[in-house]
Amino acid sequence: MTFQPVSTAERISLIDVLRGFAVFGILFVNIWFMSTPDLFFQRVGVLPEESAVNQGVRLVTDMFFAGKFYPILSFLFGLGFFLQMRRSEQKGERVYRFFSRRMFILFLIGIVHMFFLYNGDVLHSYAIIGCLLMLFYRRRNKTVLIWAISILVLFFAMFTLAFLQPQEASNVDGIANYKIAENTAAAAIVAYQQGTYGEWLTFHLQYEVLPNLMSEQIGYPSMFAMMLLGFYFGRIGVFESIGNYLQLFRKIRNISATISILVILLFACTRLGYFELGVYQALLGQFLIYGWGIFLSFLYISLLVLTSQKSIGKRLLLPMKSVGRMSLTNYMLQSILSIAIFAGLGLYAKLNLLTVFGYCLIVIAAEIGFSIWWMNRFPLGPMEWVWRRLSYGKLERVRTVAASTSKLVP
Repeated sequence: MTFQPVSTAERISLIDVLRGFAVFGILFVNIWFMSTPDLFFQRVGVLPEESAVNQGVRLVTDMFFAGKFYPILSFLFGLGFFLQMRRSEQKGERVYRFFSRRMFILFLIGIVHMFFLYNGDVLHSYAIIGCLLMLFYRRRNKTVLIWAISILVLFFAMFTLAFLQPQEASNVDGIANYKIAENTAAAAIVAYQQGTYGEWLTFHLQYEVLPNLMSEQIGYPSMFAMMLLGFYFGRIGVFESIGNYLQLFRKIRNISATISILVILLFACTRLGYFELGVYQALLGQFLIYGWGIFLSFLYISLLVLTSQKSIGKRLLLPMKSVGRMSLTNYMLQSILSIAIFAGLGLYAKLNLLTVFGYCLIVIAAEIGFSIWWMNRFPLGPMEWVWRRLSYGKLERVRTVAASTSKLVP
């Protein structure tokens, strides 16, 4: 059977589904840091004392959510970079100048988001790293792929080298670190539950934002590698003739599923204490979550792509298209709602994590409904319109449009 290239509208639908899925997955991770003082314990490599319910939710989150969805967004960012650069070039625009301006606007949006809402903002990081993609726009496909794989290998090597240090050099005072985290967490509870917005903002900038800015570069290699892979997939036209690449996605699914199962089992044994590695215990957990966990990202991508090829899969995934088309808006909205509820209403550190997960499901349902309603009336989400307007430097009318009839990639 010969597969024909799909239309632009159909191709974008699948990309938007993947983007919407990733934005919702990120919520289940970010909510920990917006509703609890968990950040301060993770930062020093210790786990807080908590109930069995919270421990179970933490285990599930770390195995299936943490470190799994930012790589997907990075992949889609690289893919979107190629599609946008090609489209701009076809219009005769100065593509490098346009993309630089677009990244600068995204950086400003991310900084505002980080400083005034959520310390774990990823937008400014994408803007910084995304500029490096311009160095590869004219390079050969093989060169792009080699760089992507090499950077991923380097990323894994960075983690592995830490295990080669002598135990004495890696030894840390767990008790002292726990006390530091406990004191900072207590201050956070006061700021979130009782402080004014100014008091919360002061605490937020000093104890959440600035420390994150000093350490976020650790994740840059994996982000950039995934961006390059997405860029490579765009260059070879994977999402323009998806039917020709189904076998590739099946191979990715099988390989990533095998590795992911082994990683999940090893992580569960580590977290549940079936074996003890002393000072390397926490390091191994981070390696499995944020290092080898990237294979679960590949598994999610391949499963969604393959699911979208079935009739029932198309119907199930169709609502996610609207979410993905306004993913920037939904990402920002999650922070606005969560800070308003957990800080504004004083619910910070008061709910168990199972209840917090229930809150996430409510937010997801609300954003799906809102996204469908909005995209049936307007061509762009609110934040997407702002980003586009500032990028082009002119006001564009957001007109009412009929409900989209685009289907997922067949």
